[in-house]
Amino acid sequence: MTRRTEHMYYLMLPLYNEENAIVPLLENVEKVVPKLGAPLRVVIVDDGSADKSVERIKEYSKRKNAVSAEVIPHPKNMGLGQAMRTGIYTLAQKVNDDDIVFTMDADNTHNPEHMPSMETAVKAGHEVVVASRYCSGGEERGLKLYRSILSRGASTLLSIVFHCKGIRDYTCGYRAYSGRLLKEAYQTYGDQLITEDGFTCMAELLIKVHPLAESASEVPMVLRYDLKGGASKMKIMKTIIRYWHLIKVLKSKKIYKK
Repeated sequence: MTRRTEHMYYLMLPLYNEENAIVPLLENVEKVVPKLGAPLRVVIVDDGSADKSVERIKEYSKRKNAVSAEVIPHPKNMGLGQAMRTGIYTLAQKVNDDDIVFTMDADNTHNPEHMPSMETAVKAGHEVVVASRYCSGGEERGLKLYRSILSRGASTLLSIVFHCKGIRDYTCGYRAYSGRLLKEAYQTYGDQLITEDGFTCMAELLIKVHPLAESASEVPMVLRYDLKGGASKMKIMKTIIRYWHLIKVLKSKKIYKK
């Protein structure tokens, strides 16, 4: 098989019951594509959606200017971690070193307008870039206080324990990774790269890839939780317990920064 030589960008979206949000998100992605330095392919992992999310994507794909979107289906709802595993593992085996893989939530709370600045950061040598609520210029809108406290508290605790240089926001799923980094991470960890099934998988992935990256950085993002159409899928107490478990496991494996 001939190895392609041109750059390719990918946007991986873990999807579960977002029939009202997925098309507006893809429409926003459309607007950003001309500002990127390579073609963009969208890879959507449908985690057993019971609503009309997939139908909405199929309808959208018939439009003249629709972004290229591939749907990888799960036979049932298996959790965010499994959706991330499917998407990241699939892409890690096909990307070139100079490709970029973006990830974001499929609920339209992450604005694709940040993708060009994240691309610039990756090209400058930052192999993992987080769209951050906590760096200068970032903020949250519409997020309930207890959710905000949980996210900020988790990021603060993880920062104290793991010291990922250049990173403040450990839990946000809106990121850009260099193709080289994802390939090395997959070669290093194999199917143990992502072991968490719930929301804690995002922190796990960041902490594991960070020591393999040349450097890491953030760009400011405004989280628009006020645009979220459906109810939150996060179970608070379970998530808190899983964060403590994650810290215990990763500390025992001595995963730290370079």
